[in-house]
Amino acid sequence: MRALPSLSVTTFNPSYDKDKFENTALVVNGKIGDWKLVYSGGYLVRNVSQQQDYTNYARGVFGTYYQCTGLSKTSAASGVCYSPSSTWQETEKNTHQSHEFRVSSPDDFRIRGTAGLYWEEFKIYDDTDWTYKTVPSCSAELDVNCFNNVQPWPGGTANNPNERGDNVGFFDDTTRTIIQRAAFGSFDVDIIPKTLIFTAGTRYYHFDESELGGDVGSFYCKVYTPTTYYGPCTSATNGNGKPGGTGIAGSAPYGTNLNEASYNNSTYHGFRSRANLSWHVDDDILLYYTWSQGFRPGGFNRGVKYTQPDATGAYQYSTPTNYSPDTLTNNELGFKTEFWNHRVQLNGAVYREDWKNTIVEFFDPQQGFGNLTFVTNGPNYRVDGFELQAITKVMEGLTIQGSGSYNHSYQANSPNLINNNPASPNFGKAITSVENVYGLQGSPLGESPRMQGNARVRYEFPLNDYHAFGQVGAQYYGLSHSTVGTVDNYVMPGYTTFDAAAGVSKDAWNVQFFVQNAGNKLASTYTNSAQFIMTETVLRPRIAGVKFGYKF
Repeated sequence: MRALPSLSVTTFNPSYDKDKFENTALVVNGKIGDWKLVYSGGYLVRNVSQQQDYTNYARGVFGTYYQCTGLSKTSAASGVCYSPSSTWQETEKNTHQSHEFRVSSPDDFRIRGTAGLYWEEFKIYDDTDWTYKTVPSCSAELDVNCFNNVQPWPGGTANNPNERGDNVGFFDDTTRTIIQRAAFGSFDVDIIPKTLIFTAGTRYYHFDESELGGDVGSFYCKVYTPTTYYGPCTSATNGNGKPGGTGIAGSAPYGTNLNEASYNNSTYHGFRSRANLSWHVDDDILLYYTWSQGFRPGGFNRGVKYTQPDATGAYQYSTPTNYSPDTLTNNELGFKTEFWNHRVQLNGAVYREDWKNTIVEFFDPQQGFGNLTFVTNGPNYRVDGFELQAITKVMEGLTIQGSGSYNHSYQANSPNLINNNPASPNFGKAITSVENVYGLQGSPLGESPRMQGNARVRYEFPLNDYHAFGQVGAQYYGLSHSTVGTVDNYVMPGYTTFDAAAGVSKDAWNVQFFVQNAGNKLASTYTNSAQFIMTETVLRPRIAGVKFGYKF
């Protein structure tokens, strides 16, 4: 008898708050004969409003420009400085929808597989005002040493087309759209049923990203001579007559650094694949080999900035408008085993990863690259490593477990920054006037210690009518660098922390006493100078407490 199609529909996590978010998801399961069909889709709307301190900008290269008047390299006697207190405020709306359809063959087929299609659209509507301009705005009472305010240029795309407030020195007003389309398939072949299995799959992706709007700054909006114009900053009324910056349509008349959408778009497509061979030696031993590919999509920077003048004054470097995807190829050989009647579990793997065309982010105003972060494609890296995990049940209630890894990461080449300005006499040559931002060949990856490990001992036992436990643990994190290349790269020493816990439970109730970082170790988990001074994100200090719980 022919099997009839069947269908089930599930809607989950429906929620709605008009001021925060709306979220709905749908799953449809169906069958045609023994073949399984699945559709899943989701829709999300999320609104964000946040504010954060930005006073650190006063330490920046241009802090005094926005917060002081009358200062010069030769005289500060007549200077007046206003409050260094500043913040940024962001209003953001996200919309996201996705749809996926897949079909799967029966699980008992000797050759079985899954295939499907995927589509996703993600939109980010962002308006962020950076209020670090505390020098007063121009007015009839103040017509010199003041600022005209900024706003998006007429006809430009903006979520907020209005003139910004008196203290806004820079704003981002953009609509970013990401659309992904994909087709994928994977199959398994039982070369020897339940013993030797080959798996392979591939995914075709098409990634589109674009941005409307741009960035507007007030760098050329300071008025140095008396004026009677108190409206928005334009290239004709900004006090020194200097045109705005780098938009593709020419100079931006309402500030600087504004880029329209046709300048900011990127499209990437291709295949990413994987293959695996698994050998079930017996019920307790599995050996496997995996080859897999990964990537991160490329993108674009906020604008083009010409930097690094040579001896003739010609600029040697232009911040790239776009950067390409980077790719990763992984080769891994591993095992999963159990011994002594499943009392000991031992898993491990050795691997080699080749990471090419690495996407690298820089913030380097000290070497003349401007005060905006930009992204480029950098060197290639290789990682050779292994990992091991062991769990053993020593006796009833007593479990010991531990894991560790060793990774030797190193930079395989050193591309250096290349002079990309055809007007420069050194066009096409390596830029030697600044330190090689990509670092030397052989340098390690950032935040990648050679050795990491952890261990834990736990004992569970009955205590009258209660179930009790006690445990101690340790974690080790080896020496690492904060980033790749030479910009903002700090050595972060390794550290070891300890923790302990004990508790009892009965029926639905439980109580636990715990201590974390018992040795009160002080160490940096991330060191950087992105705010113009070296800062460290440190480990949480020793914490001790009590937890109560009840299961409903």
